Amino acid sequence: MPSRVTILRDAPKGPSHEVDVNDIFFSVTDAKGVMTHVNNVFIDYAQYSAEEMIGKPHNLIRHDEMPGATFKLMWDTIEDGRPFAGYVRNRAKSGSAYDVLATVTPLPNGGYLSVRTRPMTDAFAAAGELYQEANAVEHEAKANGVGRRERAVAGAEKLAELLPDYDAFIREVLPNEVQAREDAGFTLPEGSGDIYDAASALYRELDTFMTTQTEIKEAAEELRKASETLVEENAVTNNVKAEMENVVTEGASRTLLLAPLQVWATMRGIIDENAQSLAEVAEELFAKTANARMAIALARLHTAQTAQFSTESGALESMQLLVDALEEDVRHMDDAVFLHSSFRRRVELKVNSISELTKIPLEMIRRWSQNTNESAMGEEVTPLVEQVNKAMEAADASIAQLQRSAEKLAQAPSTDEVRAALDRLSAAVR
Repeated sequence: MPSRVTILRDAPKGPSHEVDVNDIFFSVTDAKGVMTHVNNVFIDYAQYSAEEMIGKPHNLIRHDEMPGATFKLMWDTIEDGRPFAGYVRNRAKSGSAYDVLATVTPLPNGGYLSVRTRPMTDAFAAAGELYQEANAVEHEAKANGVGRRERAVAGAEKLAELLPDYDAFIREVLPNEVQAREDAGFTLPEGSGDIYDAASALYRELDTFMTTQTEIKEAAEELRKASETLVEENAVTNNVKAEMENVVTEGASRTLLLAPLQVWATMRGIIDENAQSLAEVAEELFAKTANARMAIALARLHTAQTAQFSTESGALESMQLLVDALEEDVRHMDDAVFLHSSFRRRVELKVNSISELTKIPLEMIRRWSQNTNESAMGEEVTPLVEQVNKAMEAADASIAQLQRSAEKLAQAPSTDEVRAALDRLSAAVR
């Protein structure tokens, strides 16, 4: 990842400092964004004392390069009760800039908990390009006398134009950022005691559950691709049928050659409907699994922060707030597990239906292919037969992939171990 991402074109290159891979920022605000809790890491990088930060709005550290659109998107998301994640450039008291990946989670009893870490992937550079466009819109609006709130709305509209599904973007980015941070050497701090041991155990269980959800995500992606291949293969069959009508002679021979293709094309229409429906289910499953992976990534950040606090004194209240956030994280994981059972059954039914529907027409087309090659007109239609054979191979491969993916999904995930580890941590903190 570039050490300095451009988020405002032509901005002067001022001083900056980089966040260490092992550092985690923690803060809590009330419903209006006024800070109520901060940790030492945040204090060190922001270069304000705790007294200067507590009771002040979080935008105390806002950098002028950041578009207002980003913060409008954040507030729209968290006020809707959903967690937010995004890249942010902050300004320290000295004027030095530092970049973070910020997550903000609504707390059950009101207010918001934020955990921030060093950006680790090239997604920050991609976000920086979007911020440049939003900034351009906002700065033009400012020059025309437009107010701050209206400028943020205009910038947010530009972001939505360039990235229509920000939620999908960040659902992919956050797990990747957490994984990249660990690949770069992040580890839990050394510690001991009931809270530390419970946090460490939860961290391990979350890692295992992430592996399970990643496998589900991959299976959903395979289902989607296999379904698309089936639909594409049908288009090949229809093209062959159209070409056959122009090539073969009139009379009984024509009918004999064309009839199996007509039956195949009819059956393929039914198969197509199932394949398209399966692709939609796979798309839904992919999205739900992405939600679960984001919840796991958030939980890993919250758990890591809890482990860090367990090695410090006077952080019990902060750890209690983190456990509250973890309860919400695990609730989202529970939702994903519940939905998985429904999706798994739907996938199983669709895959079985497609497999059964395909058996008879595939066998019919295979016989047609063999007989046509052996007929007097075999040489004339050989190129078309070759196309059909390729289509059949693609169909066989797609169905085999559908069955393998369905088998992967048959292994139902469970949050039981995660829930038990969280209960242990909650008991130790409370």
